[in-house]
Amino acid sequence: MQCRIAFLVALSLLTSACGSANSKSSSELISGNWQMNLVPTRGKVTIISQSGFLLQNDNVIIGSMFLGYPSCTGVGSVAGSISGTNIEFTVDLAGLTVNLSGALGSDQASMSGAYDILVSGCQGSETNTPPETGSWTANLVKPLNGNFQGTFMSKSLQTLLPVTGQVTQGQNTGLSDTSLTGNLSISGYCFTGANISGLVSGTNVVIFLADPSGVQIGQVMGTSTVDGTSVTGTYEILPQGSTKACSDGDHGEVALTL
Repeated sequence: MQCRIAFLVALSLLTSACGSANSKSSSELISGNWQMNLVPTRGKVTIISQSGFLLQNDNVIIGSMFLGYPSCTGVGSVAGSISGTNIEFTVDLAGLTVNLSGALGSDQASMSGAYDILVSGCQGSETNTPPETGSWTANLVKPLNGNFQGTFMSKSLQTLLPVTGQVTQGQNTGLSDTSLTGNLSISGYCFTGANISGLVSGTNVVIFLADPSGVQIGQVMGTSTVDGTSVTGTYEILPQGSTKACSDGDHGEVALTL
């Protein structure tokens, strides 16, 4: 539960800053991890981020989405349908409903269309404000699976540290995120390895690093590419006792390639 809360906080920070063909059967075309961008027709906000996992059963679509809306940030349930390549679904969270309609791309890894948002009581908004309208696009994000290599750019040491490891993404259960597990090895640093746990939603990735006894020693906040071949972002390492390199902790940039 603590990891889930930490991920939602991290995801809120990530979303506030502003593929190849599949061979799925027709009964699961929509199933997967999606990163969506909503572009309002009018207003100061230029892009609204939405991410999460969808499940398709015949023509029925369900799932959950994390929505980074200015006055309503949180997870909403998804319900909708698909007919041929035509898609309609809603994302409902407390005080806000997003209605989306559109079509699946010929690559079966993208979607686009029009949306409206009905606000009825979000914090900081007026009750029953007029619908917000705009366009939306979405990309299917491939799972993060396999061996990886890359670097930590340490601010404390002012040097690039080689990193290798392995990561496995959990199953799609229709939640707004799913798990990451694995391990990481690093050379010339205040620790030589760590166990990985984490969560992914759309292209947003949070990885928690723990020592062999399970004590958290740091975390990575990053963004993956839609093809699942790389993750870039930042890392934070907690103070590691008297070890010179990390006695006061460390932070820096991370780049991983799968």
